[in-house]
Amino acid sequence: MSEDRFVDAPPSGAEGWRDVWQNDRRFRQRKSAFGFLLRLFQRILDRVTRAERERQRNFNVALLDLVNDARADSGRIRDDLKRDIETVQRDVRVADEALAFELKKIRELIPIAAKRNDSLIAALDQKIETVAVRVRDVTNPVLASSAIASDFLYRRLEDGLRGPVDVADYVALAREPVIDVGCGRGEFLLACRAAGIAARGFDTNERSVADLVARGIDVSVAGVPGCFANVDDASVGTVVAMHVVEHLPVDALFALFAESSRVLRSGGLLIIETPNAESLAVSASEFWRDPTHLAPRHPAALTLLGREYGFAIDEIRAIHPFPESNHFVATSEDVRALVDALNQRVFGGQDLRLILRRN
Repeated sequence: MSEDRFVDAPPSGAEGWRDVWQNDRRFRQRKSAFGFLLRLFQRILDRVTRAERERQRNFNVALLDLVNDARADSGRIRDDLKRDIETVQRDVRVADEALAFELKKIRELIPIAAKRNDSLIAALDQKIETVAVRVRDVTNPVLASSAIASDFLYRRLEDGLRGPVDVADYVALAREPVIDVGCGRGEFLLACRAAGIAARGFDTNERSVADLVARGIDVSVAGVPGCFANVDDASVGTVVAMHVVEHLPVDALFALFAESSRVLRSGGLLIIETPNAESLAVSASEFWRDPTHLAPRHPAALTLLGREYGFAIDEIRAIHPFPESNHFVATSEDVRALVDALNQRVFGGQDLRLILRRN
């Protein structure tokens, strides 16, 4: 029997056992004094059990092949599972990145949505006020005048274009007694009454005057300069002209400053609010929505007139900024400064506040 049919130790692993069974390898026999008899007995036993040993060997080899196939299948399953896990992890990572991007966009949009919601509420307030005015038109008596139809129409324009007005800052500055020139719907006069400040108003719109008189406000029909006719020199603490100067021809504009200088006592205030001529969005578009506007009044001109008529300039600045949703958006840091400058120039404050103090 050749040497390669013997093994000296049990094989390791399935492949080692397969080699043993397939090639019929055996453990080397120990030397014995009865070796001849043992070999003779072994030959006889081999002849008797050869068929059974052949079947057993084939079974063992087939079983080892099955074990190897099972190991190979489990390896493939493991590799497939590993690839599937990597794919899921990659998809989760991509989904996380996409979600983070969407959350960032949502966080950026929340302030804009809040501002637009504020604009919507303001528009709703404006609609409510418009309805209230129309109800008062039906229930309150009006002055007889040939111009009453035009007054009604202008009141519609005022309600539709101007919307609600915040006058709290002006009330805080007011020094008694107060004259409100071009008082319009009377927001400032009503706020003064609530604050216990003595104030009277003048307006050329008979419809608005009738409405305010019915509400117990001291107001008369008069324009500039007629509204100052019965006012004594140095007898007034504050003159307010909110959204008036843009309606006045030049002679009346000069008269407003001259008469205010006459009736205000020393230290008295002339408060002017008008659409901001330095904002391109206002002077090129928004200003002209009101057909009764004559011209934007530039802050330089108003400041010059104030000084010519004996006023010191306490404050001049743009107010009522446009909503941020109207602004240009900077998509890169390189253009942010340019965009900020454009926003300041095009979408500056919608109105100009000018506070003059009588010397």
